[in-house]
Order: sequence, then C-alpha cells, then structure tokens
Amino acid sequence: MNAERRVPWPTVARMAFGSLRANRMRSLLTTLGVVIGVGTVVAMASIIQGFNRTVAQSITSFGSHVIYIRKFKPGVFVAGFPDSVRHRHAFSVDDADAIRRNCPDVREITVIGFVDAVTLNAGGHTTRGVQLLGSDEKVQEVNRYDPWMGRFFTGEEVRHRAQVLVLGRDIREALFTGGDPVGKTVHIDGVPFRVVGELEPKGRSLFFNPDQLITIPYTTLTKYFPPSPDAPFFVPRRGEYYLNAVAVSPERTPAAVDEITELMRRRRHVPARGSDNFSVFTEDLLADLYNQLTGATYAVMILISSIALLVGGIGVMNIMLVAVTERTREIGLRKALGAPRITILAQFLVEAATLTGLGGLIGIALGAAVAHAVRALSGLPAYTPWWSVCAAFGFSVAVGLFFGLYPAVRASRLDAVEALRWE
Repeated sequence: MNAERRVPWPTVARMAFGSLRANRMRSLLTTLGVVIGVGTVVAMASIIQGFNRTVAQSITSFGSHVIYIRKFKPGVFVAGFPDSVRHRHAFSVDDADAIRRNCPDVREITVIGFVDAVTLNAGGHTTRGVQLLGSDEKVQEVNRYDPWMGRFFTGEEVRHRAQVLVLGRDIREALFTGGDPVGKTVHIDGVPFRVVGELEPKGRSLFFNPDQLITIPYTTLTKYFPPSPDAPFFVPRRGEYYLNAVAVSPERTPAAVDEITELMRRRRHVPARGSDNFSVFTEDLLADLYNQLTGATYAVMILISSIALLVGGIGVMNIMLVAVTERTREIGLRKALGAPRITILAQFLVEAATLTGLGGLIGIALGAAVAHAVRALSGLPAYTPWWSVCAAFGFSVAVGLFFGLYPAVRASRLDAVEALRWE
C-alpha cells in the first residue's frame, strides 16, 4: 500500500514540464488571467505600502505625538459639512495661553495660521501658489521645525510683527538657485521680508510638501495677509488660529487631550450633555482615517484580482480537461504498465500548479515594474513588500491546485482498457 502511494516526484516533475514545453503557446495564454490578477495585487500593494511608509515618515518628521486642536476632525467631510460645522469659530491666542497655564500634561503649544497661495519674488525669480504659514517660535518644539541654515524667528520678532521668514528647501532652490538665502530679501505679494533661516529638509508627505512652505510670525501674517471675507470656511477668520500642542511625554498624550478638551468645553460654554464644537485629536486619528481609505482600496483590489484569478483558474481547468482528453491513450498505456493513480494525479496537479505558478511569477514582475514605473514617472511613492510577493505566488499556485484537482482526478480514474481504445 505504501509503495503504491509513493510518488516518484522527479519523474512526475520531468514529465509535467515536458508536457508544458510541448505546448508553450497554449500554456502561456492559459496564464494570462493569473498574470493580470497577481499583477494587480502586487502593483496596488506596492503603491499603498509606499504611501503607508510615507505617512509614517511624515508623522515622525513632524513629531509623532502632536495634538491637533481644530474646528472639526478629519473625515467629517465624508458626510458633508452642516452649517453648524461651517460656522464654528477657530481659536485665539488667549485659548493657547489658557491651555499653557491650566493643562499640566501639555508641555508646549503653538499658534498656526495660513494663507493658501501667495506669490514670491527674489533675485529676479518668481514662484506662485506657495502656502504661507504663520506661527510663533514654539512651533520648533511642537512640530520639530528645526533650522538647517540660519535660525528661526524669535519671540521678540513675533511680538513686534517683524517681517522675517524661514523658508523650505524647495523654495530656496527655486528663488536662489541653490545659494545661501540667509539675509536676503523675499517679496511676498509685494511685501518685503528678510530671510533668517532655512528649515531642515523633510521631504514630501502624503498630504503636502513641507519643503515648499514659507513660515512667518503669525502676528505678521495677521497684519499683512488677513483672510478675505470670501475665504473657505476651513480657513480661520481674522484673529483666529488653529493650535498644535505636545504632551510632556508620549505616555501622557491621552491625558493632555482630555485636559485640553475639558478646558475648551468650559471656555466655549458647552453644556454638560452638549457635543463639542471643536475637535482635539492626534496623529492616530489621521492614521486611522488613512487606513480606512487604504482598506477600501485593498477591498477593491482584492475583488478585481479575485475575478481575474477566477477567470485564470477556469482557463486552467479547461486546458487541463483538454489535456486529459488529448492524452487519454498515454494515460491508458501508463496505467497498463503499472503506473498507480496517485502518480497520474500528481502529474496533472504539478502541471496545473506550474502553469499558475509561472503566471504568478510573471504577474509579480509585471506588478512590481508597473508600481516602480508609476514612482519614476509621477513621483508617487512605491514599495514592494515581500509579503505581497510571497502571498501572490502562493495564491497563484493554490489556484492551480484547486482548479487542476478535478481534471487530475478525472485522469487518474480513467480505465486502462477503455483509455487504450480511445481514438
């Protein structure tokens, strides 16, 4: 019994590969569905994983435990903006001072204002559509705004509305063609500012490129670039700002969030059972929102690849059934010479698994090539994780075994005498 069930795997593999080589074109066409399915999985996984790494790096570069104090939380736009959200007020400098005084788990807090698009002129060069950020000197500690060249503006310059700025690397390269910008003058919408420093390069994140920012004192921003009356509702009104904070330690971040929330509820006179008319959150909420978006993308990816693999599997089953019919006399001869059923079953399963495994390898190469071509042409991040390669190859082989099982069983059950009579 054991001898009958023993499979001569080298012989089975040699015969299976020989059969596939004899029908190269048919074998290649049979794998197309598997190639498309696996290629889709690998390409999408590479792009999504690239974004995941970029998000993680951007969170780390700006401080991995920043507390954001905003009018509404990210993701509320999914259900639309009701008027109650549109008409919310942002925050004041007094709010920041109150948090600094009354929240013991908050180490520091900074004021944030912004203008979406300004025009810069310096040294005969012009750059348009630049985001202008207004803040104070505390942003260095909260968001890791570390100078790479020169210095950051001081608290004294913030109080006196000084016309000084700190720029990002990309802005410096665009305006000064790589030269030292410190001490030079940049006109922002015609208003002259003196460059006092350049921020440490951080690289592009998922949502924006911090190297393309200009940062000035928030008091100067309010003086020269107040929000227009028709500014979008998410832009703070004149005299209002967004706030960023950081806890005394990462472990105390939840406590700091609770303290800020309770204080702001009191300052905004929110009833005990009333809902917050503001939002306090950390980067964990941003990561969760991003994971929800990528999770939906993964679901669509799996659906598309599953359909392609199903089509490929049906194609494999069809070809293997044709192969059983074409090789009926061969199967009958082998059984007449004493070949056990398990050997014939193993040969057809190896052929099916080899077909889909080969398609899986081609799909992996194609998917990785597409992902990295996207990165090269568009600048979008792409990273091919090993788990996606292993999973795609293993799943493609499993498809071959599953859809090749019925033809293999059918071949192994052929009667030797009847098979030899087959014409």
